[in-house]
Amino acid sequence: MSTTNPKTKKTSAISQVASECATEHLGFIVEITSFGFKNGAPPPANILLDVRFLKNPYWVEELRPLTGLHTEVRKYVLDQAMAQDVLDMLVSLVGRIAPPMLELKSDTFSIALGCTGGQHRSPAMVEALADRLEAIHPQFKIRRGHRELANGLPKEGSSRADEADTTEDGMPLSGDADQSRRTGANDDELDSFEPKSKVSAPGGSK
Repeated sequence: MSTTNPKTKKTSAISQVASECATEHLGFIVEITSFGFKNGAPPPANILLDVRFLKNPYWVEELRPLTGLHTEVRKYVLDQAMAQDVLDMLVSLVGRIAPPMLELKSDTFSIALGCTGGQHRSPAMVEALADRLEAIHPQFKIRRGHRELANGLPKEGSSRADEADTTEDGMPLSGDADQSRRTGANDDELDSFEPKSKVSAPGGSK
């Protein structure tokens, strides 16, 4: 006759299931990549997010030559409330989506974050997201990568200078800047873009 307490058996079974789940989640991989929209098509990903709504470090002179891997740039980007909101949502999403993906025998979830040149905002966000996921889900394997940084950044004055098609507040340039991009003007011209003429309001003097 067994003298094992039923409650003890139940607790042991729950612990075993939890242990098995944790072990299974050790095989779950989250790949997070930064990229620049103007340097080619976005990389394949389960989630593709454009982070050009964030204020642009390009417009801060001392930050312009740096990247999102530098502390100063990361602070500039991550001090923005919207950046923190997005990180919160992505962390929550990864935590919710891991179990059903594992049930489907899919062990890799990829996230691609893009800004204009892939130098400032998207690398800063990738690093912050990877750090959070590693802290909250140590059982996951987190891989971080930076497409444009890995390819080498352009030298100062290059026509690939980063992110000048947005304003300091992260808004897209308009008017002549949009037109010059559509007609093939180089990025150096856009980086120093200043409207050469003012457009009169409807009904105004010519």
